[in-house]
Amino acid sequence: MTISIDSKNPLKILQSAINSTIQIRLKDNTDYIGKLKEVDSYMNMIIEDAKELINGNMIAKYSEIFIRGNNILFVKPNVET
Repeated sequence: MTISIDSKNPLKILQSAINSTIQIRLKDNTDYIGKLKEVDSYMNMIIEDAKELINGNMIAKYSEIFIRGNNILFVKPNVET
């Protein structure tokens, strides 16, 4: 999937990444990698088959998690695993 370089709206980029694998880093430096199921206008997200990583080490797996948008430091869409 290719994303247009002139896409300046982060929400549109995230919506185009639904059903693909994304990486999310929270403000506490915890990473989550999983399949983006849903995203809303506040950038709250539901992630399926998520792996929780701290310092690159997987510490937990979740079938589904909800992440509040105000806790997100960055999102990396369309991650290859």
